[in-house]
Amino acid sequence: MPTTGNHTVDIVLACVAGAILLFLGYQAGRFVGALRAARLVSQKEQDLFTAQKGFRTLYEQELSVVKGENAKLAEQVQTLTARVEEYRKKAAGFGGLFSSGGKRADAMYALLLENEALEEALYTQNEKLRQERTDALEESMRNTSYRRVLMGQLLNDERIKGYVAEVLADDKRLPAPSSNGGSAGALPSKEQAQAHAD
Repeated sequence: MPTTGNHTVDIVLACVAGAILLFLGYQAGRFVGALRAARLVSQKEQDLFTAQKGFRTLYEQELSVVKGENAKLAEQVQTLTARVEEYRKKAAGFGGLFSSGGKRADAMYALLLENEALEEALYTQNEKLRQERTDALEESMRNTSYRRVLMGQLLNDERIKGYVAEVLADDKRLPAPSSNGGSAGALPSKEQAQAHAD
């Protein structure tokens, strides 16, 4: 191993050389790590691009299938509408009872159309009324439940229980049995309660 002859200088030079080697190793490691990270990011981007491309292809296929089905359904609706129109015209003519193209057949056709419109309006109104009845019933049930809870809380209140016991214990506060022209009071007297008990 080369030496300068001075032990301290040799140690200092060895430390400097070691520091330079550590620095170069650190820089090489950073460079290799950056290359690996760039390669990994590039691979992830490629994977995402491939997945996105696959999803786009699948979406376009599904969209084309749905568009085809919509076109077929629109064609069926158009065909069925034409058939319904023919049936209406046949029903308006009662199969030849009225001369085709006559005023009576036209009047019957107009009546059929009006009848269908009235039936649809009646169905819509019935649905609306049914919903209103359901809503009113639910509101009534909520109100009843609220009142029941409120009455339960009132009857469980110790002050209310005390007032009721005090009124029942005090005969002077109770109305007389024959007050207001012989009408019965709200609560029976002790004598009436004992008579009923016997």
